[in-house]
Amino acid sequence: MVITVRHLIRLLFLLALSLAICSPGSAASLQGKVADVIDGESVAVVSGNHLLKVRLIAVAAPDKNQSYAAVARQHLSDLILNKDVIVTYSALRDGYLVGQVLSGNMDVGAQMIRDGVAWYDKSEEQRLSETERRIYAESQEAARNERRGLWQDKSPISPWDFRKAQLVTVSTSTVSPVRQPPPVSKGSQSGLTSEDLMGGAIAPGSIAGRPNIKPISSGGTAGRWLRFQPADGHFSVMAPKDGLEITYPVVDGQGKIVEIHYVIGNSDKTLYFVMWTKGPNGSSTDVSTAADSVKGLLVGINRNSERAGFVLTATPGGTLRLAGYAGRQFSLSGGPATGVIRILSKQIGDEREIFMLCVLGGPEGEASGAEFLNSFKISQNK
Repeated sequence: MVITVRHLIRLLFLLALSLAICSPGSAASLQGKVADVIDGESVAVVSGNHLLKVRLIAVAAPDKNQSYAAVARQHLSDLILNKDVIVTYSALRDGYLVGQVLSGNMDVGAQMIRDGVAWYDKSEEQRLSETERRIYAESQEAARNERRGLWQDKSPISPWDFRKAQLVTVSTSTVSPVRQPPPVSKGSQSGLTSEDLMGGAIAPGSIAGRPNIKPISSGGTAGRWLRFQPADGHFSVMAPKDGLEITYPVVDGQGKIVEIHYVIGNSDKTLYFVMWTKGPNGSSTDVSTAADSVKGLLVGINRNSERAGFVLTATPGGTLRLAGYAGRQFSLSGGPATGVIRILSKQIGDEREIFMLCVLGGPEGEASGAEFLNSFKISQNK
């Protein structure tokens, strides 16, 4: 099977979405009221007309099967149930927005750790600032020294160690024939995996190696913009000066490498990215490319966002023409996200080149992105 424009579109958006949601610096925020406390590290927040599940970042409460789990859940409930909060999130995982929850001037995660009802989970510390890491670490050390909460036990068992011990207990106490695990259908998988992206470690569309990631400016400064132009000078666009340029190598059906590129940056709680690639055209047209692009975007986002309580929809706008390329603009909305996407493409021989520009913002972001979108220029000499 040859990887065609439609395959590239789907892969392009899934890769971009993965980076957009999971990159440090791409954090967005929302306001709401805590309607339920799920456990010692997770809550349900009503924002607008949507119920969103939120997990405290870098916070590990006792496992539900540990004796202190109920105490941790009650303590979190005492802190913020039915209270207004601000959630600053930078990831979507298993249907939960993962981020910091602020109630007034209180960082709820740090407070849970300081009160001795949760651990500081350093596996997620890369999403915290240096100051926040210090606060979380010092909060845990203070709780331990003061023998607060779970630290009244001289050797409390962390939830990750508890789960490991449970697995060992089950594996050593259960005697049964060795069985091959049943095949897992793609529809039941969660998260964005290589199998999810195009199916199989060596199938067409597989990622062929580590991405090449580099800053677009050696002196990138948050809040400043510059005109970005790739090495071949094929186009230019205004982008946040501290943005990144990423290139993903992907295997096509003939064993050749197809490169997928994008520039991504964050400014004023809004994410901006432009993506471009070229591949075998197949039966694609300007119209079908635009439609498939939006469909790929919505599939990539909504497979996870709907579990968090919101679904993104696209409303078609006007048609676009620029330097011989044609496409369409769409408005994006749903839950805490709003945005605009523009798709432009052109058949060149038996290939099609695609450009996709997207602006994604939260409730407090500026999601129109007109200055960014209108700054995009294509050189007719390339």
